[in-house]
Amino acid sequence: MQQTAQFLAIALAGVSLGWIMLFSFVLSPVAYKALDGGRAERLVKQVMNSGHGVLGLIALLFALAALISGAVAGASVAAIAGVCAFMCKFALAPRNDKPIRGHRVLKTARIVASAITALLMPVLIAAIILTVIGI
Repeated sequence: MQQTAQFLAIALAGVSLGWIMLFSFVLSPVAYKALDGGRAERLVKQVMNSGHGVLGLIALLFALAALISGAVAGASVAAIAGVCAFMCKFALAPRNDKPIRGHRVLKTARIVASAITALLMPVLIAAIILTVIGI
């Protein structure tokens, strides 16, 4: 049971890493180079709003599988990655609400969200290592 949970955790982590690489290093940069600003913004916004929730859920499932396999530290680190993915969706994704003061710089918000999404990669790699070791 623990071995199966460990394999499932590693597979879920691989899916999470693949999504992060696709979004941060392929979709976002290519959208802003190939499309005009408005279309690229809408595309990235739509992908973030739909994909980052799934990413957070997959990372939390990875944490659950790692916990079942006995890797408590790996589960904790994976859970942090899942929470950060939800943070990218709800806090950093470009939104339609009005800013409290001044104006919101949407391009900066997208760059920050893409960068934070990319920064989840080392966290997930650390969670994989901790899960494989069984810590």
